[in-house]
Amino acid sequence: MNYSCDEIYLLIQRADQLDAGGRLTIFEFLAQTLSLIPLRDGFPTPAEIKAYGLTKAAKKYKGPVENGWQRWCREKRPFDQANFSTDRAGIACGPASGVLVLDVDNHHLFEAWIQENHPDEPLPVTLKVKTGGHGERFHLYFQYPLGDEQYFCRSVKGTFDIRGIGGQVLCPGSLHPETRKPYVVVENVSIAPAPMWLLEMSKKSHGGKKNHYEQNPPESTSKKHILEIAPVDTFLSNLNLSDDTKQKILTRFPQGQRSEPSWSVLLGLLNTNVDEKTIRLIYQSYPIGEKSREKPDWFEREIEAAKKTIAQNPIGVHMQLGFQSGANGSSSDSEYGFMTGLDVLSSPQNFEFIIDNFWPKNEPLLITGPGGSGKSVMTLQIAMDLVFPPQKGFLDRFQVMSSDHRVLFVQSENSLVGLKRRMEIIAKSHSIPSDIVRDKLLFFGKKGDVRSSGDINDAKLKYPIERIYGETGFDILILDPLISFHDQDENSNDAMRRFLDSFFEFCDKLKVTPLMIHHHGKFRAEKGVGGGRGASAIGDWSANTWELEFVEERKDKDGNLKHVAHYLFTQKKARSYESNSKMMLQMKDLRFYPIASSPAVGKTARMDGKMAIVVDALQTLGGTASTQKQLKDAVIEIYKKKKPNDIPSEGTAGNDIKRAVKEGVIKEVTGPSGSKTYTF
Repeated sequence: MNYSCDEIYLLIQRADQLDAGGRLTIFEFLAQTLSLIPLRDGFPTPAEIKAYGLTKAAKKYKGPVENGWQRWCREKRPFDQANFSTDRAGIACGPASGVLVLDVDNHHLFEAWIQENHPDEPLPVTLKVKTGGHGERFHLYFQYPLGDEQYFCRSVKGTFDIRGIGGQVLCPGSLHPETRKPYVVVENVSIAPAPMWLLEMSKKSHGGKKNHYEQNPPESTSKKHILEIAPVDTFLSNLNLSDDTKQKILTRFPQGQRSEPSWSVLLGLLNTNVDEKTIRLIYQSYPIGEKSREKPDWFEREIEAAKKTIAQNPIGVHMQLGFQSGANGSSSDSEYGFMTGLDVLSSPQNFEFIIDNFWPKNEPLLITGPGGSGKSVMTLQIAMDLVFPPQKGFLDRFQVMSSDHRVLFVQSENSLVGLKRRMEIIAKSHSIPSDIVRDKLLFFGKKGDVRSSGDINDAKLKYPIERIYGETGFDILILDPLISFHDQDENSNDAMRRFLDSFFEFCDKLKVTPLMIHHHGKFRAEKGVGGGRGASAIGDWSANTWELEFVEERKDKDGNLKHVAHYLFTQKKARSYESNSKMMLQMKDLRFYPIASSPAVGKTARMDGKMAIVVDALQTLGGTASTQKQLKDAVIEIYKKKKPNDIPSEGTAGNDIKRAVKEGVIKEVTGPSGSKTYTF
């Protein structure tokens, strides 16, 4: 094949955007070294989903199509495109492919299991694939050892599976039958030797008999130590190291820039009395040890030099570590440091949207508005669209980037009965599969209810929320409304800023993104960029603020309708991206829709008739007009068909277009040469 590994890697990362031939190209390339087997083609039908539920219906589409496929675990299967699905293929694990795959279902419970059973054996860095399913699930590939020993499938229920002889996993580039998302590579490195505990657990000597862990995962995995599960790396979090040292251990530095951070980490480990065995494990298993694994003799010299440095001048080492991380060496600020501009530009962390051009990941979202304006309804719609994205996107405008979310509501105003009624009404026009509602929409509250209140930064609420995070791994936290979950003076900038900083630190620790609802005051003037009543610090703190308000129907002095009653959704603040134009919305079955496409309003509805015709005209052009003249002509054509006695002049049609732009019904975009295009 005329493809390089790098080219195939890029194809894998966007496999859901490829045609059938593109994915078959991926499979054929992988089949050069792996024993690939055909899996079922397609995705669950509506009838199957209705009969079995989406998750159960999708499961059979991950299954092999051939009887006796297990033979290909020991014998490499010849590849023929004609036999394979264009959506997915399986890797028969075992000696034929040369891999054992660790299938991690719940990485929080897996880290706890490792800490409990093999604390001195951190997983080596190896090829890592993120599955296309819901949640943070991964396949870690390890080398199948040479020799006569055989390694089979094993499982710790609900935590992880080992796929050896008799097992298969979907290969990179496959589409998950439930989500249609691709299996993508997240650690593009060489496949590492399997850790000893994994080999021992999967040996034939088990005789297929379930061991203690397969029958009953340790209590500590499911209950005990839940609050101690670190979001990144439990092994490192238990070492008495600075955050700067931990970050360097986890960072893969480019060639030519590896020696200095490696030296800094060595000094940090030795200076905190980490034993040499653990140090060698870290350098064998983590990105910081990349150079040491390539040049073991160099690493031995580095260790000896670091030992001598510490023995000769421990105080100087302490100061050196402080300056390297930007600290002055005092215990009070040892966790602080600095980054250079190049560090910032080279950071592996990238800006991402949860909802495209609406809500960035890891940035708080604040929704404000008067009482009764529909803020809670809007928030519930955001949550539902995150876990079950509409085809046209949120509000028919903003693409939901992934359905891999779990949302936890912490709210004080809606009772269990009221919430149930809301969800029943929404289901009339927007039904979500029951397994998604069960697994992905979570409501915090006292037993038998979905309401709570109190200081979110107090242990009485924080600890239960941390426990639920450990059990579910939710990544979105909704607070409704803000005033119910703090005991500060809402008019004090100092108090509110400290509260919000502390709350966001809590969210950042859990790696969850918060959404908060904040009410306007009694007076209309109590709104603006700040977002709602009270201290301006609330709005200053928020990275993204939207205001929702209800606008009543208006008529001119002659009784002619100027605009229909509608909801106005206005972006007041966007810290890290270009702000959006305001949106006119209608509500039907407790869901919001843009007024141009709302099922609550007909295409020539009881809104301003002239504006409705502008909307119709733009829709006939596919939602985009490349010039005002094109849109004018489309407006006039609609009048000819629908109102032949009221055909406007081009000038009048142009004025109607300008008014539709001013009211936010359509959008005008000015190009570099001054040309204007129109869209919704």
